[in-house]
Amino acid sequence: MRAVPVLFLATIAFSADAATGPDENLTRCAELELRVAGLFRVGTATLYLDRCADADRILESVPKQFSLELARSFKGKDLIESARSTLMQNLALASSDDLPSALRCMADGYVDAESGDRYDVVYRPGDGLRLFLNNDLLRQCDDGDDAEKYFMIWFGDKPFHRRMRDRLLDEALSNGAIG
Repeated sequence: MRAVPVLFLATIAFSADAATGPDENLTRCAELELRVAGLFRVGTATLYLDRCADADRILESVPKQFSLELARSFKGKDLIESARSTLMQNLALASSDDLPSALRCMADGYVDAESGDRYDVVYRPGDGLRLFLNNDLLRQCDDGDDAEKYFMIWFGDKPFHRRMRDRLLDEALSNGAIG
């Protein structure tokens, strides 16, 4: 969990238009440029929803996509460890063995990625979770076991970075009020 949280010391940039990721039916509601200590660009996080106003229901069973375009390389094992740890904290679990199967399935799907690569995590009610790297499907996980809760990593009570969560959600809600 030590390697990834650095991603979330960030400054913000916002735009809204059609999605450019795996789920073309969703709208880009918020975008955040991530910088370490405000100096070094490490990537861009983007939130996509059916309706930007659904940001207030981000952890419910609503269609959504979180994308992370990397500006540096990451080891898959570090991303797996970070995902499992953050989910355990949000769900108050003592062991990653206690994670619901859909969440464990998705958390274990990360692979090594290079600068310029983009991860997309997509949730569709009834279809479950899908993890993409550069538009290639890495993993698909069932909709059982509260699969929509995978987004707790970024939007739960104990996310990687509260400021990132708050800014993405605020921007999405502002865009939802306009549209």
